[in-house]
Amino acid sequence: MCQKAIVSIISTDKPLKVFCNECYMSDKYDPLDYGIDFDFNRSFFEQFAEMRAKIPRISIYNTQNENSDFTGHGSKNKNCYMSTSLINSEDVYYTDWGHSCKDSMDLYICQRMEKSYFCCGSEDCYHSAYLENCMTVNFSYLCFDCRTSNNLIGCVGLRRKEFMVLNESVSKEEFENTLSKLNTDPIFNGEFRRRYELLRLSVPVKNYFEMNTENCSGDYIYNSKNASNCFNVKDVEDGRYSYEVGKLKDAMDCTRVADGEFLYECKAIIDLKFSKFCNLCYQSSNLEYCDSCQSSHDSFGCMGLKSNRYCILNKQYSKEDYESLKARIIEHMRASASADGGRKTGEYGEFFPMNLSIYGYNETKAQEFYSLTKDEVLAKGLKWKDIDPRQYQPQSYKIPDTIKEVPDSVVGEILGCEICGKNYKIIPQELKFYREGGYPIPKKCQDCRHKYRMSLQNPRKLWDRNCMKCGVTMKSTYGPERKEKVYCESCYLAEIQ
Repeated sequence: MCQKAIVSIISTDKPLKVFCNECYMSDKYDPLDYGIDFDFNRSFFEQFAEMRAKIPRISIYNTQNENSDFTGHGSKNKNCYMSTSLINSEDVYYTDWGHSCKDSMDLYICQRMEKSYFCCGSEDCYHSAYLENCMTVNFSYLCFDCRTSNNLIGCVGLRRKEFMVLNESVSKEEFENTLSKLNTDPIFNGEFRRRYELLRLSVPVKNYFEMNTENCSGDYIYNSKNASNCFNVKDVEDGRYSYEVGKLKDAMDCTRVADGEFLYECKAIIDLKFSKFCNLCYQSSNLEYCDSCQSSHDSFGCMGLKSNRYCILNKQYSKEDYESLKARIIEHMRASASADGGRKTGEYGEFFPMNLSIYGYNETKAQEFYSLTKDEVLAKGLKWKDIDPRQYQPQSYKIPDTIKEVPDSVVGEILGCEICGKNYKIIPQELKFYREGGYPIPKKCQDCRHKYRMSLQNPRKLWDRNCMKCGVTMKSTYGPERKEKVYCESCYLAEIQ
């Protein structure tokens, strides 16, 4: 609309109208201008797709941010960069799903972290690196399942400890010497990590990770009740089959939802209630099959609504006409189904089909959890985003092993990932962070670093297995082939104190 240069999560090869946040939210754009009548001779999804293709999209979902243009789905952030699902954070880089973090980098599903690096599933930690499932751990490095401790290196399952290396007490001088060698000697670092992995196999782990829960199953569950088959969730009550959500009640099949109630098959939601089959809807209620709607209510099959009500396919109706037409459309979607062994396979009752996505499969988080090749994706009738050869230029700079050897000029160099070959760069704020923490420059791009952090978490799947201490039957995200000592909750708590 205004023709100014913008940052967007929608690449320029997609034939879509993209507006900056100011134009998108202004009165100069009305989503009802794109409304259409429902045609009972055609399928709902076909009509929705045609209407949606004409409606402008917001360039990137960000609200109340300062100097954080290169972040997506974030709010109340300051000086943040290349991060997603970030809230109330400051000076945070290359992070996914971070809340109230500060001066940190390369986090995945973390809260209230400060001066922390490359941590996963951790909370309330300070000046630490390479933590997994740790809480209130400070000045520590490479730890798993530790809590309320300080000055740990390579430790597993510790509580209320200080100055420990590989679960053994050490002097302050030995601790500092070990930490220095880990950051400056790659050979020592590699050997130390091998010893750490052996230690992890010797210390019991709980069948799944939880805190303050009642009648729950899944993994990484906090402060929840009756959450079944849920993963990476917090403050959930009466929920099922949901991933990466917080403050959710009476809901099922939800992904990346914050503050939702009575929801079914919804994703990327904030403050939505009594709704089904919705994507990217905020502060709304009573929506069905809606996409990117804000502050709207009682609508069906709409895209981009802003403070609207009683709309169908972006066309305004009275309350009575809306309710009548909506009922007829749902019946049409059900009646068009064909019987298959007594099971209907019609349009109504499932989320939007994958082939309606504007993104290539490998541009989405689906590829992170369910990786497919290009041929497999195309065989399913889905889109694929080919790599841009301009992002794979040869690296001409050799990264030193220690941060002390890195000059200021590194911020002008084009680096190449040692895993995938994709180019990446070091920004000045990032270089300052590495120098203050003593961390070496990474040799992997941010995408491969993120992929590695995701691999640290257990799969979103439950197996039946027996406690390796008492033999009781239990559900666990540790598969039967895993080598860890997996205990039930009672046996775990008896040993890890």
